Amino acid sequence: MHHLTLAATILFTLPALLVAQNPATTDPKSAPAPAPAAPSGPAVKSRQSTVFGLLVMEIGEGKLAGQASQMNCTAVQGGTDPAVLKFNQSVGKEMDGSLNEVKKFMSVRHNGWPTGWVIEMSFEDRHQPKDGPSAAVACALMVESLLTGTPLQDKTAVTGDLNANGAVQPVGGVPDKLRAAAAKHCTVACIPIKNGRSMADHALLKGPKPLTAIQIFTAEKFDDAKKVAGNPRDPAAEKAITEFAEIARVLNANANPAAAVKHPKVIERLRSVLKSAPNHLSAKILLEMAEGRSSKLLSVSGSLEAINSESEALLAGIRSGAPEKLAKDKTADSLSRLNAIRPRLDKRTIPYADAIVDFGRAFRYYTVSETPETRSEAIRALTDLQAKGARVQSEWNRLRTDQALMETVMDQ
Repeated sequence: MHHLTLAATILFTLPALLVAQNPATTDPKSAPAPAPAAPSGPAVKSRQSTVFGLLVMEIGEGKLAGQASQMNCTAVQGGTDPAVLKFNQSVGKEMDGSLNEVKKFMSVRHNGWPTGWVIEMSFEDRHQPKDGPSAAVACALMVESLLTGTPLQDKTAVTGDLNANGAVQPVGGVPDKLRAAAAKHCTVACIPIKNGRSMADHALLKGPKPLTAIQIFTAEKFDDAKKVAGNPRDPAAEKAITEFAEIARVLNANANPAAAVKHPKVIERLRSVLKSAPNHLSAKILLEMAEGRSSKLLSVSGSLEAINSESEALLAGIRSGAPEKLAKDKTADSLSRLNAIRPRLDKRTIPYADAIVDFGRAFRYYTVSETPETRSEAIRALTDLQAKGARVQSEWNRLRTDQALMETVMDQ
């Protein structure tokens, strides 16, 4: 409701007196039409903006697949007051709710919210289900582009949740998302700063290649992402990108990039990149690897993610309650991969990994080495498998109820 000034209150409460004093000026037919109200809130300076958003989806057995989807933001005039901000396709509650935080942040940043517009967000793949807060930063960048008239970079991908104060929050599945972005020929990506350790873990397992396949920056605040995704870019970020592209070309052409990154000239150039852009994560992790400063062990979070990823088939069999239906070839692969990563696991997660390996070995023993021939032997074998499966669940519960451990995981 509009608040009336004292003068306006007098005008509306004493109409008879005013008419008596000056009837001509208050005649509805002769009174001039009121001037239209001036529009409130910031102007919309551009009608469309696009950027690559990074998402992740479950594809079964606890496995994730990254998605790099070109997002589009369109402003259509003639909407309500205030302007509507929405997805024009069905999304989950969490993703829809993250858009409210974007609106709050933009309203504070621009001292108001536009009026008379409908602002719609969409993904290029409209028919796949989507949820989660991962697209919040991408949405905020596109709204910022509309309100400032500044376009966004092509082939740049972003992911991250966003608070109303502009703080970028971590999201899941970052290595999978970045792999999808590289497959879509994106050359630069921006991720939450709190997801930086997940890429260090990924590089520990996979080597330098994921860090040169796409240039990765981190963002602590919205403006960090804008410097990378805006067109034109922040000059320091642009300089770092140009210089790192040459480093990546050299490392990608080398048969042994893990050794090549230790060359003095490569180290010198990595330092130069970080001098221009301290949040260039690809350069930061590569320099740590080159100088022998990178961790030899996975983080707690990375250890749990690696264990669950490498044993998805075994865990699916345990969860189903029917371990006897496990595929033998998948079991062998899982055991091999778990044994390979065991030396790099955080020691607190090793009992959980060992319980899974114990279960897998028992399964292979009873189904490959010595398949039970009698009904009683089969019952004993299945009972033993179920007991070992219960131990896996017990170890998982132990980890989940360890408050200090879970606080470490949340911080990572």
